[in-house]
Amino acid sequence: MAPASSKGREIYIEFKQVGQYLRCTAIDSATGQEVTVAGPVSRNPEQLKRVAVQKLEYVLNKG
Repeated sequence: MAPASSKGREIYIEFKQVGQYLRCTAIDSATGQEVTVAGPVSRNPEQLKRVAVQKLEYVLNKG
């Protein structure tokens, strides 16, 4: 896991390869809320990270 930051929040990022897919999980350190996105292994991990952080922000703002 590597900490990231978004709008003053600390977000932990975890990558895991599952077969031909790369799973990226983003976890908010304050709430423990987590989201996961997946894409092909050939995709740039930074793209998956960006999408995971955006999804986490959406979930946190939604509820």
